Amino acid sequence: MRSTCKALLVLLAGLSLDLLAMQNNHLNAQQIAPTAAKGQTVKTIASLELGEQIPEIKGRFLRARMRTLEPGGYGPLHNHKELPVILYVVRGTLTVCTPDGKCDEIAEGQATAEGKDVTHWAANKGATPLTYLAVEIGKEP
Repeated sequence: MRSTCKALLVLLAGLSLDLLAMQNNHLNAQQIAPTAAKGQTVKTIASLELGEQIPEIKGRFLRARMRTLEPGGYGPLHNHKELPVILYVVRGTLTVCTPDGKCDEIAEGQATAEGKDVTHWAANKGATPLTYLAVEIGKEP
């Protein structure tokens, strides 16, 4: 009888965790996209005007920026239609969410590329500051 009770408790605990995960995903879907940044700092560490290198893309800059999000911080909803970027997470875990409620995590030491079809916002759901490197091609230095 005791082994049956223990097995039932383990099963119920697992179901509770599954329900909690589904509830958290549902909560993500109900989030309202931020329109302004909170707890975010951006520092351009290098910039290069690409027209001097490749005349066909005059007016575009290759730039590297260090971005930091404080715990609970986030960036505004934005897209990458004219701003392709490669991100590399230096410290922490970056959470990116789309308007349809899907959220993905990019862990420390991981990288991702974002192109013209990406619309999202970034957040730090961790307890420590998040730092990531963004290398992008844009209209501003």
